[in-house]
Formats: sequence, structure tokens, C-alpha cells
Amino acid sequence: MSANNWYVITGGPSAGKTTLISRLEQLGYQTVPEAARVIIDKAVAKGLAAGELRSDEKHFQEDVARLKTKLEAKYDKNTPTFFDRGMHDTLAYLRLYDFRIEKWVEELMPRSNYKKVFLLEPLGDYEQDYARTESRDTVKQLHQLLHEAYAEYGMKPIRIKATTVDERLKTILDQI
Repeated sequence: MSANNWYVITGGPSAGKTTLISRLEQLGYQTVPEAARVIIDKAVAKGLAAGELRSDEKHFQEDVARLKTKLEAKYDKNTPTFFDRGMHDTLAYLRLYDFRIEKWVEELMPRSNYKKVFLLEPLGDYEQDYARTESRDTVKQLHQLLHEAYAEYGMKPIRIKATTVDERLKTILDQI
């Protein structure tokens, strides 16, 4: 289905996505940071708390979708590239909070295609931080919504077991 060489590493908060992305980058792969974290980090640097930024969660998620669109436009589709979350994560988050999905957001979904989507199973220790504000129950619900959002657009998420970073990395690299 995909005419590119792009891969998504997704999963609920604190599933180990960023750790895997960092390892892939160390191995020389092109990587793309999580758009939500980029937005939050910029706001925090300006003195705004993540909670304040996310007080209008719908607007925040739409801003994330806009940034993802800009980020995807910057990368060569032929170069193996790993994204820390993909466009369809936005759809899952909007559904998590039961927000109306705007037409322009819906139109982004079929435009964002990935060769493979790796869905990380939750790790045993969920850690909240300045950017991760979701509860444990929300994380479980989001995990299922992520699977559904990608599957709805023809991508079959590959579940990556909660194991060591090295084992997860090997599983992913064996499939690209």
C-alpha cells in the first residue's frame, strides 16, 4: 500500500517509543521526533506549563497534526525514516477524548501512509512527566485506539512485545 520507506513507532505514553527512536538514530537511521513533544518543549521553554498548553486538548491535537504535516513534507519518501508517532496517532487521541474530528483532519489521514507501523505494547512501569499527563486506564484505551486508527486506513500495526530495548530493536530491524 505504501509508496515510501517510512516507518512509525507508536504506542501509549511511556511505552518506550522515544528510547527506540534514539537507538535507531544512533544506528544511523533517519528519525523524526514526536510532534507533540516538540510543541510541548517549545511551550515549556517559553515558561508555559504542559497542563496549560493542553487545557484545550482539541486545539493541541490539531496543532500536533499541523506540525506532523510540516514534518512529513520535509523528508524523502525513499529514505528509511522512523517517526516517533505518525499522523494517525492524532486520530486516536481525538477519539480518546471524544472530540469531533474536523474534515481537514480526516483528509490528512489517507495522505499519510507508512510502510509499516510498529505498535509497542505497554511497559510495566508507566511514568508520568511534564508532558505525559494520561492515567494508566487512559493509556490502555489509547493503545487500542491507536491500533484501530492505523488499521482503518489499511495499515496493519505490528505489535512489539514489552521486552528489552535490544530485543524490541531487533524485532523491528528484522522487519524492515
